[in-house]
Amino acid sequence: MMAGMDETLLRSFLETADAGSLSRAARQLGLSQPSLTAQIQRLERHLSAALFTRHGRGVSLTDAGHALYPRARRLLDELRATEEAVRREQVAGERTLAVGAIPTVAPYVLPAALQRLRLRDASVRVALHEDYSAVLAHKLQDGALDVVIAALPYAFEPLETEVLGADALVVAVPASHVAARAGRITLAQLREAPAITLDPAHCLGEQVDGFCASRGVSPSVVCRSAQLATVLELVGAGVGVSIVPAMAAVRHNTPNCAYVPVVEQPLQREIVAVWRRGGVLSPAARVFVDCVREVVRGW
Repeated sequence: MMAGMDETLLRSFLETADAGSLSRAARQLGLSQPSLTAQIQRLERHLSAALFTRHGRGVSLTDAGHALYPRARRLLDELRATEEAVRREQVAGERTLAVGAIPTVAPYVLPAALQRLRLRDASVRVALHEDYSAVLAHKLQDGALDVVIAALPYAFEPLETEVLGADALVVAVPASHVAARAGRITLAQLREAPAITLDPAHCLGEQVDGFCASRGVSPSVVCRSAQLATVLELVGAGVGVSIVPAMAAVRHNTPNCAYVPVVEQPLQREIVAVWRRGGVLSPAARVFVDCVREVVRGW
């Protein structure tokens, strides 16, 4: 961080910008208003530019303030992420890798990827956080995670993404369904069948909803579940049909379910590694990502 632009000054600037008031920002920072004013003035002198316009209701950003705001936010985020990474690496003298993964990928990819990682570098300790894409993206930006394994088309802006491979989406049908015997299913059959879907909070649920809407398929949803395993159990019980990842189909290959493609309607999702914008994966994270890529491409 440049001399004259230390962490304290940037935090004071951001707090004042967010609060829109010097007095309110001072209270939130635990400072006197004169002390906060002095800090802002010091930063303005360093930049040779006024950052705020004072008015009766408080303060508002100048053009220079607007230009500084995202850069200041990014600098502090990077500092917080660095501090968190250093703290994690002190745990038990091991390197700790904080990994996030979405529930529709984690159980099918991570066990095999972690086995490969242990063979390559047994000193890396992995702390796993499984959650929805939106939650994991927020944790990445806060510096609580090093890397996330997720799926497109979820919009991971403004984060870095690297495509690791593709996973086909297939339709899970009861073994007694006519599509199971045919080895494929038509859009007309999808329209007619009761549907079991994932909660829209899952990016997969959102993707499937988009696929159906774009093709004029509006099935009657008889059940929504937060767990993919529950969806597949309900399909096997004959409750309805569902669009699911092929990697899940491989693991839930029971006599009660069949997995078929949609006729002439290939559908897939891309599995990606995600990390903070402008950041660089640590050597341990890079090895882990390479292990995940090998697993995904081996399906």
